[in-house]
Amino acid sequence: MLKTDSGMTAAWKEYALHLREVVRQCGMDTLQCLPGEVRDCGNDYAHHCLGYLAMLKARAEDGLWHLHHGLGEGVTLAEDVCARWRAELAGRRDCEQCRTPSR
Repeated sequence: MLKTDSGMTAAWKEYALHLREVVRQCGMDTLQCLPGEVRDCGNDYAHHCLGYLAMLKARAEDGLWHLHHGLGEGVTLAEDVCARWRAELAGRRDCEQCRTPSR
């Protein structure tokens, strides 16, 4: 059941909706199965966020492969950019979401 009084549940919902839109903009179709939607699959918002992020990761990996075709310089450049962003994002982590309801 959706807990509308929980700020973090609302944040998870907002994040899931945002990610789903990004996934669609990347040309990947998704069902409308978030909590409370017509095809509610029973999974919480965090589970949907995980799925959408995995879809985006696959899309990014496919795009990178097409750009560098496994050539050393392209692979190195992509890994360097990814490593910088991993470090940047790790420094911004707020694990409050990990301790809150997601449905």
